[in-house]
Amino acid sequence: MALVTMLIGFAGGLAVLASFAGVASGRLSAHGTTYHAMNLAGAVAMIAAGLPSAAWPSVAVNVVWALISAHGLTRALTPERPAREPLTDEHAVPAL
Repeated sequence: MALVTMLIGFAGGLAVLASFAGVASGRLSAHGTTYHAMNLAGAVAMIAAGLPSAAWPSVAVNVVWALISAHGLTRALTPERPAREPLTDEHAVPAL
C-alpha cells in the first residue's frame, strides 16, 4: 500500500510539473482546460499521497492548489460573457 501511495504522489507531482513546463515552453495555455485539469489532478493525487503519512503542510498546500485549479478549470470551461456595450453620450462618464 505504501508503494502505491508513493507512486500516486509522484504521478501527481509529475502532472503539476508537466503542466508548468507546458506553459513555460508555450505548448499549453495558462488559461486552457488542459493546464488546469493537470494541476487539479496532480494536486488531488498529492493530497491522496500526503494524507496516509500525515504530511499536513503538503496536504494543506495541495488543497489550496486544488481549489485554485478547480476555479481556473471552471472559468476555462465557462463560455465567455459578451463584452459590455461601449459607453455612449447617453452614459457619459463624469470628468474627474
